[in-house]
Amino acid sequence: MTELKNEALSKAKRTIRKLQKQISERLFKMAEEVDGLLEHLSYKEATQFLYAGCEMDQTESSTYLKVSQALKDSRSLLQEARVQLPMLKALANADEDVREETLSRIRGGATIGARDVNAIQRGFRRNRQTDSEWSVKQQFQRSAKLARRRATDAVADVDLGAAEILRLLGTYRPKRMPPAEREDIRAAIREQAQALLPLFVAAYGSHEGSLEDILALPDVGSTRSLPLAHAAIIALSQGRFDGDYGFALDNSSLESQWATHFQECLQPITSAIAPITFDILPAAQTPLTRLPNQKLSVVELCAGAGGMSLGLENAGFHPLALFEFDKHAAASLRLNRPLWNVIEGDIRDVDFTPFRSHGVDLLVGGLPCQPYSVDGKGLGKDDPRDLLLDGARAVREMQPRAFVFENVAGLLHARHADHLGSFLRQLKKAGYSVQIVRMEAEEYGVAQERTRMLFVGMRSDKMAAFRAPPTFPEWRSNLGDVLEDLMAANRWSGAKAWADALRSQLVVRNGVEKVGALASTVVGRKGGSREKEAARWARKGIDISTVANAAPTQEQADKAGPGFLPQLTLRMRARLQGFPDWWDFVGGKDSTARQVGNAVPPVVGQAIGLAVRSALTSKFFDYSIMLRETNGPGASLLREVVGAQSIVPALQRTKMALA
Repeated sequence: MTELKNEALSKAKRTIRKLQKQISERLFKMAEEVDGLLEHLSYKEATQFLYAGCEMDQTESSTYLKVSQALKDSRSLLQEARVQLPMLKALANADEDVREETLSRIRGGATIGARDVNAIQRGFRRNRQTDSEWSVKQQFQRSAKLARRRATDAVADVDLGAAEILRLLGTYRPKRMPPAEREDIRAAIREQAQALLPLFVAAYGSHEGSLEDILALPDVGSTRSLPLAHAAIIALSQGRFDGDYGFALDNSSLESQWATHFQECLQPITSAIAPITFDILPAAQTPLTRLPNQKLSVVELCAGAGGMSLGLENAGFHPLALFEFDKHAAASLRLNRPLWNVIEGDIRDVDFTPFRSHGVDLLVGGLPCQPYSVDGKGLGKDDPRDLLLDGARAVREMQPRAFVFENVAGLLHARHADHLGSFLRQLKKAGYSVQIVRMEAEEYGVAQERTRMLFVGMRSDKMAAFRAPPTFPEWRSNLGDVLEDLMAANRWSGAKAWADALRSQLVVRNGVEKVGALASTVVGRKGGSREKEAARWARKGIDISTVANAAPTQEQADKAGPGFLPQLTLRMRARLQGFPDWWDFVGGKDSTARQVGNAVPPVVGQAIGLAVRSALTSKFFDYSIMLRETNGPGASLLREVVGAQSIVPALQRTKMALA
């Protein structure tokens, strides 16, 4: 038995040491590749490129950039010692003298870890100080530790006091309890709030100002939450609740005035959960198959003809304003949703600060993708149509609870790394964590090869709860299934054979062989297709050179002969984008083709909308049911007209006289 054990241990030792060495070698190879980026990019640009283009953690990318500079001459020694990433990180970030001491110990045969490097660092710092300096520093650290302990105790006292108020509020049912019991609990709430008030001031300070001023504060960190908590405690201590006051600070039921109810105001200062919350959440947290009644607010930039707007409507978002520069796209929005607040104009001229006080739940933007499209010139920040930094400015001025910006994968190209890095830095500086989500339209039943990158941002606590929407590759459709009825509308006898050929066509997508041809990415040009694009569409049985006025006829097919390729109508293009057939467009061929080609498939907008809603509200949805019901073949062609009155008088919808 002992021999078997020794043999197993010996084998494990050889294997682990071999793998450790391989990992160490690859770490240095990675560092070499990263170091090569510095020939073309600045340090910050390289870091942002590794994050956005290679999906590498920013701390990790920073380590690789430092490794090649600081440890280049020690590569052989460190590889022989089989160092791993934590050790490389510690060495790369250490002072030069600490690094040399550590390397000297490794040469002497010592086994050194990241903690040992930190210990050596502390030792060097101690040696650089006189006894007096060291004594003063130690005394200060002890005082700071004591102050932190007292602050922690003060916060804990506030936590317990606020938790007790939440408990009392949870049991207070004035309409369902005897008068005597009601008055007892009411008095207890007031007494508890009076006791909590000085504890709160001691822990967090006093926060003056009217409720209107407090709600105008940005929702960043504790900037708004602590003044709201202070105002709530004062109101409760003075008995300003129930009766004529209600249970909200402003006695308002407006959905936009989030966090004005006492439970919501007190929640940020206690680890306890308001009992009333349990009445709202499903008991078993089973995924919902229907939207809750509550509408979340959304502002949309570059709304286009409404693909994202329609998807977000299906996800339960209520539009406060939709900004669109193109007059025909704005007219399309008004035609389909007459009561939506469509604002026609250039967002570069808009001050978004007035929206801040209204607690916007979501800001979305389909910022122009032409500057980054691989089929275009790729001018990036030098393209006059670029609005990337204006999107970041809108976030900074509006301070929404969440944002989503959609663009093409070309934005992640290395040549745009500096501009993308500036965009991400501004979002981070505004107080948001950002996650990049890649979405393929075909994984939601759209018969089109369409890849989009979505930049999703929230405060760190909400972003921790964010999950990208699930995908449904089993929903994969094809050109034949989607367009057969439209192709046969003018009695072309070959429509069925055309559709059958596309249904059975073998294609390779992302290295995997699949059955059924998808449309190539629908673009905004009416005609004049490039040679490669025309060839791609021709292999899928379509002439993409122009937009057809109507479905193909038998006469056209007979005249063209066996090689006949039908052209797409505007309605066919719109269906390939996932628009319902009842969604109409304003404008001529060029304008409508551009509106359709620039749109986000509504099902993609709905999926990301549900994902954001889930993170913001702690609700869980059954995407497989909700997306199918609003976008599948059984979806109703009727849609309720939803209105949205502007809450910002200075931004009322502009009127446009259509030619």
